[in-house]
Amino acid sequence: MSYKYNILWLDDKPIKALDEIREANPDIYFDKVDYMDVCKQRLESNPEKYHAVILDANGISSDAPEKDPSKSGFLTLVHTVIDIRIPLYIYSGQLDRATDGDTADMVLEALHELGLRENESIFFKSGGPYDLINRITADFDANYQYYQGHNYILDFFSKGWIDIKYKPTFDNIMIYYRNHDIDSPHGNQMRQGFEQMLEKINSIIGGITEDKQDRYSKIINGLLHKYKRYAPFMSGALWHLDEMPNEESHDALPVESRELFFDSDFSTFFLVTNWFNNLMLQFEKDGLLQQSPVSITSTLQEDQKSKKPAPESQHEGLYEEPQHENGKTYVYIKAEVKYGEQSLRNKPGRVRVTGVRVKNKKTWETFPITEIEVEENPVVSGYPIMDLLKPAHEDKK
Repeated sequence: MSYKYNILWLDDKPIKALDEIREANPDIYFDKVDYMDVCKQRLESNPEKYHAVILDANGISSDAPEKDPSKSGFLTLVHTVIDIRIPLYIYSGQLDRATDGDTADMVLEALHELGLRENESIFFKSGGPYDLINRITADFDANYQYYQGHNYILDFFSKGWIDIKYKPTFDNIMIYYRNHDIDSPHGNQMRQGFEQMLEKINSIIGGITEDKQDRYSKIINGLLHKYKRYAPFMSGALWHLDEMPNEESHDALPVESRELFFDSDFSTFFLVTNWFNNLMLQFEKDGLLQQSPVSITSTLQEDQKSKKPAPESQHEGLYEEPQHENGKTYVYIKAEVKYGEQSLRNKPGRVRVTGVRVKNKKTWETFPITEIEVEENPVVSGYPIMDLLKPAHEDKK
C-alpha cells in the first residue's frame, strides 16, 4: 500500500489509540520505533522518506543500562531532526511541570529556545494524541513540511504581507526545492512570488512607481538608487530574480549545468526572501504596518530639488525657511491630510504617515518620514517634517 505521508514516531511505550489513528488517517504511514538510537539511524540513512517526526522526551536508547532515560540524549536528537529540516513534534508525558518539576522546566526552556511551542510543536500525553495528529494533518495540508529551514516565508501569508492566493506559487517553489527537481518550472514561479514582494514594498514606501510598463524593473531601480538604504548589497540578487529565465531554455543543457542553474536560482531566491522578511520586520517595528497609511501630497518646483528652499512667501505658502538643529534639517510643509479614520479629521494629535509625495514636473517622488504632530484642528495645517529635504539639501562640509 502506498502512503502520501510518512511519520517517524519515537516512543518507548505503546501508543494509545495508534490503531484508531491509523484507521482515521489511511494516507499516513506511522513508523513506530522504541529507541533513540534506532530513530537516529533511520533519519540519517533515509531522511527524505519522512515528512514529520514525533519524539517522546523520555530519551531511552536500546543499549542504555536498565533503559534509563536521557534528557541530554533527547535534546541531541531534537537538534538532529532540526538540522535535517524535517518538521518536528514533541509528544511526551515527561514534560509536566507538576510531576517532573525542574527537569521539565529545563527541557521546555531548551525547546522554546529552538522555536518549539506548546499546542504548535509540543503536546502532552495528558491531553491525548488527537490534538497532535490534527495539528500535523493541518500542517500537511498547508505544505508546512516543505518550508523547514525557511519557515519565515510562511509569515508572508500569516501576517498578510502577501495575499494568501499566492501561497500555492510559493508551495510549488518549496516542493521543487525539497524534491531537488532541476527540470521544474521554478523560474516562472519565483518571478511571480518576487513581483508580489516588490508590490508590497512599493505600497509601503509610498509609490516608487505607478507605471505599468516595466513596472518591476522600475521598482528595483528605485530600491537600488533613491531608496538604496532599504536594499544594500542586493543589486545582483534582485536583478537575478527579475530576469529569471524560463527553464525551457535549460532543457538542452547537460545535467551538470542544470544543477548549477538550480542551485544558483534557489540560493538567490532564499537570499531575497530573507531580505524581504527582514525589511518587513523593520517596517513592522517602525509601525508602518500597523494601520492604514495616511498620505500627504504637495508640489515642489524642479529647481527646489537642488537649491535651498526659499521662504514661504515666495512659494505660495508651501514651505517655511528650513531650520537646522543637531545636524538635521527641519522643514514645515503645509499640505492636505487625508486621514485614515474619519474620527481624526478634526481632532489634533499624532498621526503616523508613510511619506510625503512631491511632484517634480511629471515625476512624483516620495520622501519617507517619521511620526508627525498635527497642529491645531484644521485639515490644512503645518507639519514639522524631519529630514524631508536632507537627501537633496545635505549641508556641504
